[in-house]
Amino acid sequence: MNILLELFVVTFRVLWAFVLAAAKWLVRPKEKSVAGQVCLITGAGSGLGRLFALEFARRRALLVLWDINTQSNEETAGMVRHIYREMAEAAAAAPRVAGDGEKDVLPHCNLQVYTYTCDVGKRENVYSTAERVRKEVGEVSVLVNNAGVVSGHHLLECPDELIERTMMVNCHAHFWVTINSFLLPFLSVNFGKLAAVA
Repeated sequence: MNILLELFVVTFRVLWAFVLAAAKWLVRPKEKSVAGQVCLITGAGSGLGRLFALEFARRRALLVLWDINTQSNEETAGMVRHIYREMAEAAAAAPRVAGDGEKDVLPHCNLQVYTYTCDVGKRENVYSTAERVRKEVGEVSVLVNNAGVVSGHHLLECPDELIERTMMVNCHAHFWVTINSFLLPFLSVNFGKLAAVA
């Protein structure tokens, strides 16, 4: 008898989960604007970090890009600047209508992108770069903790140094960047958005 009751409960919960998922798909929440907010992205030189940077640029965020590779980080910054120029040209060409809503947000905002070379696998490098960002740019309001490395070896064939490096960047850095560098300021002003890519 208990097994039938448990089967009924599990079936009901699964169906309820489908109903909730369908409702969320049909009734989408309003997107929050990041226009004008300071957005820091780690690992911005390539891959997902670069894609995040380009998308946040299209949404008019002021970007702070961290990567260990200065050249690829500057390439991403160049792409972001190109997006900013296109948006500025489009805004200059478009006629302004009062009450245009989202189109009128920050029409003449001086969007900028800042690049920093930072090895998030080294704690002191993270702390010093975070302090430089605070002094040069201001407080960060959106943090995308994206930096990561892949060893490319089987676990049993992986040298100790590579395992340590992978753990430092993929695990420990999340604590150094998030908690010790930016989470406490988020909590003190009760504002901030955090995304951790694992």
